[in-house]
Amino acid sequence: MSFHSWFYRSLFYFHAFVAIAEFIVSFSLIILIFITKRELFFKINHPDDDDWELVGIKNWIVIIVLFMVGTIRTVILFFFIFGVSVVTTQFFCLLCTECYRKALCKLFKAKATHRFIAFNCNCPCYRARPTLRFQLQLLFLILVSCIRIATIAFCFSLRHHITAKSLAVVVAISFFFLLLTSLLDYYHYRVWWHYKPQCDTISGTLSKKHKRYIPYHLMGDNRTMHHGDRPCSDGDRCTNRRLEHILIFHSKDFKPQKRYCDVQQKTPGKNLYIGFHRTTAEAAVSIAHSDFAISTNNKSTMLGHGVYFARSMAETEGKANANGAYICAEIEMGKVKEVGPGPEKDSLRGTTHLWKEYDTVYYNHTKDSRDEFCVKSPDQILKWIITVNQEEDEKVRNYRLDTEFDDPMCGCI
Repeated sequence: MSFHSWFYRSLFYFHAFVAIAEFIVSFSLIILIFITKRELFFKINHPDDDDWELVGIKNWIVIIVLFMVGTIRTVILFFFIFGVSVVTTQFFCLLCTECYRKALCKLFKAKATHRFIAFNCNCPCYRARPTLRFQLQLLFLILVSCIRIATIAFCFSLRHHITAKSLAVVVAISFFFLLLTSLLDYYHYRVWWHYKPQCDTISGTLSKKHKRYIPYHLMGDNRTMHHGDRPCSDGDRCTNRRLEHILIFHSKDFKPQKRYCDVQQKTPGKNLYIGFHRTTAEAAVSIAHSDFAISTNNKSTMLGHGVYFARSMAETEGKANANGAYICAEIEMGKVKEVGPGPEKDSLRGTTHLWKEYDTVYYNHTKDSRDEFCVKSPDQILKWIITVNQEEDEKVRNYRLDTEFDDPMCGCI
């Protein structure tokens, strides 16, 4: 197990540590300020600087409410961990019983507990939408930050009272822990949406055309029928051409567009078509970091030298000679030569003569499910996303991404 997989699987421990550390630091400083070190941050220069009556009960209630709301995540997590610890220490004899030890281990090993400690709702809709989960987490952190800033501003607005100002300093210090929490949440998001399969060990930059890798467990065939994690309701009528949507919310046999002859456009630069390519995991990684390579092997160039695509993922399985990864790409077809079964098609094998006049050769098979097309240049391939098969990518299992949504006790947390 690599350090990165260990770190990801231990995220909830880090969240717990940050919450406990924030609670201990914040409340230790508060105790010092109220009991022994009133001048911890500010000096008393006037008798009114520490006069509670000048502050007023209403103002103190506002400060306490703002402080508790601003640190609600830390307070909830601390009391959860503190409650379990108290029960265990007060009834220490329970640890001697095997059933209690098993129950305690089950509690802390449960995915639901990990999500609670990380304050991470796992609504089924997030399974295929990692960005949405991060956006809501970011919104929550922004709201908490605004409340803490409001607490600081309110405390400093109470003139000539050092205790209120000292509380503002404590809240300001707590931003360090909020930053750590934000970094953990951002790392969580990047593992999902900026995924990099285990077979990609190249440290160089990715091609500008490469949009992302999609981990295999997010593919459309893995959609559940839970609310928010269902396949696209439009089915074969779907007109969404976003590559992520096509792979995540549709099955392997989904064809994003009709046959080229039914959708072709004459406007230059707008003759776009979605194609699917299958290759080895190693070749897919190479493509991600560079570009497609033109096929020149006589046996595999039925329509001439070029880059070959099918109309769906499932249809690549009867055409491609390699296996290990799928690529979904958006292609500028340019000027297209359509051919059907017969001598004209047979004469194209291993040739390049059509490229003087055409950019793409589209083969209309007698069965439309067996259509394929060949583009002259990789420059016609505008962008793509890649998914690597399970057999070639152990990262999902090592990071336990495929079990992260297991056992939601209330369907969410």
